[in-house]
Amino acid sequence: MLTSSFSGDLINVALRQMGATSIKEVRNGILYIAKFELSDDLRVTYVFDVTKRNKYFLQRVEPYPMSHGDFDGADEVIDFIRRDISKFQSAKNSHNFPKFLDTANQMILLSHAVELLFLERNVSAEELDDLRARLEDCVEEIRKIHGHAPRVENK
Repeated sequence: MLTSSFSGDLINVALRQMGATSIKEVRNGILYIAKFELSDDLRVTYVFDVTKRNKYFLQRVEPYPMSHGDFDGADEVIDFIRRDISKFQSAKNSHNFPKFLDTANQMILLSHAVELLFLERNVSAEELDDLRARLEDCVEEIRKIHGHAPRVENK
């Protein structure tokens, strides 16, 4: 586990230099939790683990959960987090940021509601088709807004 330990040390130092307020190593360098306090009311937290093949699986868990998948090395994890933190530092200044966080959290609730619906209920084909069409409309609306909304410049 020497490689994981070295990679963990590298990530630890880099994240501290980026302003991480807390980095916890769990399970002897296999799982890490890194927290960034960007303001009094905004914390961004990442959880990543080192797999047996020395790959990294990264998730952001705060301010809303989102999986970012597998990375080939510590440097890729660091680069991703650096860019992500920069985006949050910029976005937190928007007067719409609280609405964005609320919208993101509503989407998480939607995901959980859909999962419970299909794991606990026998949904008809017609209801499933209707639900899917509504979700497709939402995705199309998001794409439309993305296409015309001005781009945010990050540091």
